[in-house]
Amino acid sequence: MLQSPHMTDAIILAAGKGSRMKSTDRNKCLLPLVGKPMLCYELESLSKLGIDKPVVVVGFARESIEAELKDTVRYAVQLQPDGTAKALEVALPHLDPDTREVIVLYGDHSAFYDEYVLRSLLDHHRSHHADMTLVTVVMEDPYNYGRIVRDEKGKIKEIVEEKNATEVQRQIKEINSGNGVYSLSFLKKLLPIIEKNELSGEYYLTDIVKLGLEKGYIVETLVSHDEHLSMGVNTPQQYEAAQKAMEKKMRKA
Repeated sequence: MLQSPHMTDAIILAAGKGSRMKSTDRNKCLLPLVGKPMLCYELESLSKLGIDKPVVVVGFARESIEAELKDTVRYAVQLQPDGTAKALEVALPHLDPDTREVIVLYGDHSAFYDEYVLRSLLDHHRSHHADMTLVTVVMEDPYNYGRIVRDEKGKIKEIVEEKNATEVQRQIKEINSGNGVYSLSFLKKLLPIIEKNELSGEYYLTDIVKLGLEKGYIVETLVSHDEHLSMGVNTPQQYEAAQKAMEKKMRKA
């Protein structure tokens, strides 16, 4: 575990069904990239920071993750598939009691987050005395990603999903990766007051940005131009792209 005064712990969200990947009895976060389950890349990066047993939120096909990872992690169970905010909320009681800040990673969206990226994220968060710091990525084709909307001073204002974006907002090339770091007190105060999305019936973690800003918290972004950090595996096409990208990265290493 990282040393005081920061006491950093980590949560990996891996409870989703992955319906577009047609997952049945195996969680998609275990899909192999260059022969290794996706989840294992995040676990290795966190271990290099001194976080050896992060909390993994399981739900769909939880047995497959538990069989793979055994007792190398702590588990939190999301019994109802009611959104990422609720997934994170069920994990909080499992954190180390001395935790002050929490790295939150999406199990299917963070295989390319190495130790350097995570350290840069923590450094930025701490140097700005932020309550939350989100990794954002500038990419050529931002289609289907949540866009980062900024105010006239260049500060993040909100995240707008593709389906809700105006034509002007869809021209924005900076997207939300979903991964970030939060102060634990910030999460404890705001997660319970995130409202249910009327269309989906789910509670979205992305809503915490606007909510935090409205309540006067410091919300920061670590902006990257490395498109690998935006890579998620939601479709077979994205999986194929991630596989090729990881093979290329391994060749360079």
